[in-house]
Amino acid sequence: MKLRFPLLTTGALLFLTGSAVSQDTPDPKPSVELPKITYPDPVTEAQKEAVGKHREGSQNLAGEQDELAADVQDLIEEQTDEKLIALLEEVEEVMAEVIDSLDETNTGGPTIAAETEIIEKIFEAAKQRSQQSGGT
Repeated sequence: MKLRFPLLTTGALLFLTGSAVSQDTPDPKPSVELPKITYPDPVTEAQKEAVGKHREGSQNLAGEQDELAADVQDLIEEQTDEKLIALLEEVEEVMAEVIDSLDETNTGGPTIAAETEIIEKIFEAAKQRSQQSGGT
């Protein structure tokens, strides 16, 4: 299964430079500690090949996430509103955690939850920015 979160994040980042947001921010979800799942070592050639593809895909996503984090840094430099800057800095911090997880081929629940957190924070930043520019 190939994750597409960087594409969602890219869309959300592009939205920051776009028009007003008309929806409310989603309610924050309570923190849930997910158990660590330990998978058996691959035995068959097909399993070994699948592990290799997973590692390659995860590391490619880490690279894409790193590029998006650079875009967030650029956005931070362009902003003047302290609240918006703080939100974008939080996004950047969570992105760094995701990059580390993806580099380690950790694509499980905690990484997916962190990607979701990034999207929610970008949504909040977009909403904050639209309020600054007179949007609703």
